[in-house]
Amino acid sequence: MPTVRRMLVVGLCVFTLAAACWGRYAETNDQRAYFALEGHAYRVEMKGWRFPLVHDPLSLLLARTHQESLTMELPRIEGVIDGTEIPVASDHPRYIGRVVITKRKMSVDLYYDTPGEQTRRPLPWNDEYKLVQKDAGRTP
Repeated sequence: MPTVRRMLVVGLCVFTLAAACWGRYAETNDQRAYFALEGHAYRVEMKGWRFPLVHDPLSLLLARTHQESLTMELPRIEGVIDGTEIPVASDHPRYIGRVVITKRKMSVDLYYDTPGEQTRRPLPWNDEYKLVQKDAGRTP
């Protein structure tokens, strides 16, 4: 019986340690995305927490998630926007999928269009967002 008790204590300790570290290493997206009209298009900025890129085991243990953002240029701020309508830099893969915006709620379901790959790679920004208009004079 002492062996079962010891295993239970060790399991509980491992679970507690994992739960404490989860927030430190979890990749998440903010619930809000900010938009502003620039010319004839809308710039939508999404923010989230991402894993650091590490090159050694020690950095993996010491590094924390960091905040990143992605800004997309959308032709309109309401309705269904096909991924091919979203401009990307010439050295980046195009998007497939869509963005759906209804009543200031945005659903992003985009994938990288990489020829030769068997599976679609989803954007880490695929999520549901509440759209908030960004004031030109201040940052959110």
